[in-house]
Amino acid sequence: MKVLVVEDNATARFVLKATLEALGHEVTLTENGRAGLDAWNNGDFRVVVSDWMMPETDGLALCRAIRATTRDYYTSFILLTALGGKQN
Repeated sequence: MKVLVVEDNATARFVLKATLEALGHEVTLTENGRAGLDAWNNGDFRVVVSDWMMPETDGLALCRAIRATTRDYYTSFILLTALGGKQN
């Protein structure tokens, strides 16, 4: 499966890549939400794994932008965060 990873932390980005590739997935990496949306618009990703807190466009805005786009298939979105509490 093609997976898009959107993460501004280089270490976390490459750990996610190595883990997902070890599970047999094809992984594309981007550093922020704006680059992630560009990659998603130009690709065929069924899963997006994204950090919540990023510069330029955060993960929540990225998720909303993807959800607002019509495609023939559904893209699952996994949002990663270190934030805690019910408000987050």
